[in-house]
Amino acid sequence: MSKVPAADPLLGFVLDFCNTYDLLEDPPDRLSIPLFDRVAAHHGLPAFGLRPADLEPVREVRNHLYAVFAADSTEAQVDRLNQLFITHHAVARLVLDEPVRMVATGGKGVARLAVLAADALARVIADGSADRLRTCAGDPCRCVYVDRTKANRQRYCCELCNDRMASAAYRRRNR
Repeated sequence: MSKVPAADPLLGFVLDFCNTYDLLEDPPDRLSIPLFDRVAAHHGLPAFGLRPADLEPVREVRNHLYAVFAADSTEAQVDRLNQLFITHHAVARLVLDEPVRMVATGGKGVARLAVLAADALARVIADGSADRLRTCAGDPCRCVYVDRTKANRQRYCCELCNDRMASAAYRRRNR
């Protein structure tokens, strides 16, 4: 059984960033540079200095990160993250935290975003919690989440999706 990933503000940012595309919203893609800046600030990240022209590359990063959550194996997750690291010229560095740890850094703007976000997911995978990065099983929701339950059995991103799916199952059984 995999361990529950540690609370990490950067991982929280990645979840909120990926979930700016939500099939339950109209329109589903809510991503804009001002929204991105608010999400980053909410998680205590410094400004990335993104411009409106960066919106499409930011969407590509989001879609690539989403693919890590949707991957069906750890190998596929690692391949996706390695692609991001290579594409955005990540550099590995040691950080003198307690304990000393390795982090990926690199670039400015979109490249910095891609490397920081990929680094957060890479740490979850390296800690042995790759199977806890998931997409919601609720239909049509496909939001991403990290399963933090002890039993590692969470299927939905939130209680709303859990309740929607339970109600739908109840209605199907009682037709």
